[in-house]
Amino acid sequence: MQDAAPTDSHRRPMHRRSIQCASFLRDDGLWEVEARLVDTKPFAHRAPIRGDIAAGEPVHDITIRLAVDDALVIRDAQLTMGATPFPSCVDVEPVLRRMVGEKVGPGWRKRMQAVIGKLETCTHAGELIGPAITTLYQTLAYGKTPDGRNSLEDQRHIRRPPFFLDGCHSWRSDGPVVAELFPQFATAPATDRTDDGGSSPG
Repeated sequence: MQDAAPTDSHRRPMHRRSIQCASFLRDDGLWEVEARLVDTKPFAHRAPIRGDIAAGEPVHDITIRLAVDDALVIRDAQLTMGATPFPSCVDVEPVLRRMVGEKVGPGWRKRMQAVIGKLETCTHAGELIGPAITTLYQTLAYGKTPDGRNSLEDQRHIRRPPFFLDGCHSWRSDGPVVAELFPQFATAPATDRTDDGGSSPG
């Protein structure tokens, strides 16, 4: 039998990390996503160089903002370091501008690493890129006139597999969801295949 989840009376809060993402359609037609990371501790502590930090006061408060066009080319990129453990952390704010002109899609993470060196940026800012991009994909799904629409209504008869195919359990190519919504890309379930790759017995 699985143990019950511990209650707050049996554990002491030590740290909280909050990541929030929001997306927008701008008046200029660009898609914008904003991702913010905030680290706090429920107790007062003293940080090297920075000094005393009160309970609940942010240790990190970092926001990235990306704007892309319909082709997913980054047209604007901003990094804001609202709270940091060291004064030198804010030196990295301009580096995100190097992403302007890059296209979000396959291989974009490697391109980003090639454009921005590991020691030129902030680890926590880099951690925000993933949530920002997945939020962006969720934003684009319904287009610029989203009210009352089905997110897949413009994709049912596409000839190239959508980017999310085989990206998770429900969107696996041999599953029932793909068989129903994208039969042109559906594959036979694993249980219908033989170990040697031949057809299943009739």
